[in-house]
Amino acid sequence: MSRPIPHDKGDIDPEHLEIVQNDVAHLHPTHYRPVDDDEKRLDRKVNLKLDFIVVSLLAIEFIFCGIDKTNVGFVATSSFVKDANLSPDDIPNSLSLFSATYVPLQPFMVILARRVGVKYFLGLQLIAWGGLCMCHAAIRGSGSLIALRLLIGAAESGFTQIGMYYMSTLYPKYDVGFRVGMFTGMYSVAGAFAGVLAYGLLRISSNSIHGWQVVFLFEGAVTVLLGILTFFVLPKNLSNAWFLTPEERAHAIRRMEIDLAGTQEEGDIGSTAVVKRDFIDVAKDWKKLMVIVCNITTVLPVTAFTTFLPLIVQGMGYSGIQATLMSVPPFVVGTVGLLVIVWLSDHFKERSLHTVGGMCLGIVGCIVMATSTNTQLRYGFAHVCMAGVFVGGPLLAVWLAGNTPWKGTRSVVMGINGWSNIAGVIAGQIFKSKYAPRYEVPLIITMIIMACGICGLVFLKYMYKLENKRRATEIATWDETQFAAEATSKERRGDQRRTFMYGS
Repeated sequence: MSRPIPHDKGDIDPEHLEIVQNDVAHLHPTHYRPVDDDEKRLDRKVNLKLDFIVVSLLAIEFIFCGIDKTNVGFVATSSFVKDANLSPDDIPNSLSLFSATYVPLQPFMVILARRVGVKYFLGLQLIAWGGLCMCHAAIRGSGSLIALRLLIGAAESGFTQIGMYYMSTLYPKYDVGFRVGMFTGMYSVAGAFAGVLAYGLLRISSNSIHGWQVVFLFEGAVTVLLGILTFFVLPKNLSNAWFLTPEERAHAIRRMEIDLAGTQEEGDIGSTAVVKRDFIDVAKDWKKLMVIVCNITTVLPVTAFTTFLPLIVQGMGYSGIQATLMSVPPFVVGTVGLLVIVWLSDHFKERSLHTVGGMCLGIVGCIVMATSTNTQLRYGFAHVCMAGVFVGGPLLAVWLAGNTPWKGTRSVVMGINGWSNIAGVIAGQIFKSKYAPRYEVPLIITMIIMACGICGLVFLKYMYKLENKRRATEIATWDETQFAAEATSKERRGDQRRTFMYGS
């Protein structure tokens, strides 16, 4: 039989108490796991439906998020700069301008999405930035490019963090990593797909319309259609998941309650309010803030390569549209590498070292691309680099989500995590056209930044392990009364509870 869940989320039944005590005794992170064949069967059914309906739609939307964000870099290999009366540095500058609105608005967008409802907020976002993407076809000079990049940055702001927050309310913490990987992995697919799509669309031109205009019009129109579809497909929460049976819906909520055992948080999305204490709790938690700082070092290479890889490949001897097409294979390898590493992370229930492993691949790739004079070797190691750099963003996001069970606080910390996209501003200023065609200096700087991130992540893993040991020592002599008192404490909530073990 399945484990009983207390009707009152503040209660703690003997079986839950045993689970929590066992986690503490063995320093295991607090999490759900099925205990019998019935739960495993229901897990498979629920996960399959969530994967097919929710993750699939979000993944497709993320593809077009990536395409609409980076298509300026792909059309730059065509006559776009000349036809639109732009200068060469307008392209890297546009990345920084995009980030000028995209980055600051992140926390507010995530909190607003939680308040309004994710399905409604995401639908409106897609319609807004899709329409703005179509407006790029009318660019005439740097002024219109600046205005549109600022606006589309505001429209896309928070999309990634909202998607990851949303999935963290639907899946247990060690099921969600792979799903977030599939979601964010679509950004690398976007790079590959954008290259193929741009290659085909750039060839469609006439006396009245340029190929680059066709790119913007087509990609924007598809995004608008996806936004409309979102209103009808995504569930508001697990209780309203139209594609689950009553039994599956009850189990989906139940396993989230077990995943949050001892934290006094609801299994379903619960209250949508974000209160002052949520902000204070985040501001006082230096370890989570340091994770966000480290995330800057993982986002920078992703932002840089998704935008500038076609230009880096162009510097390897390929020209024009051919450079765009040759950028596709590294993005495919990047997607495969991401999915393999995030699956391993879920399987071994570990986040930091898997992120470090991916970053090490990125550093190796950067070293060879920056120092080698062999064109084929440089191109080959672009694949090695891309196989690792996409890992950090999703793994650090689910690490934060898993260590922040209180959903109001989670929405705040994941929103602030969106500020790590400040890396886009840095990347735009590092990869200047004066470093073309080899881009040695930008690649070396990127490598150094990733190395700093690795040091920070190793330190954080040690600190979380130390905190778990401290908590285990503190509660080693507790009886059932003390465990019950902790489960209903008003002073501490979520991961502040001494019975909560952090994942690392």
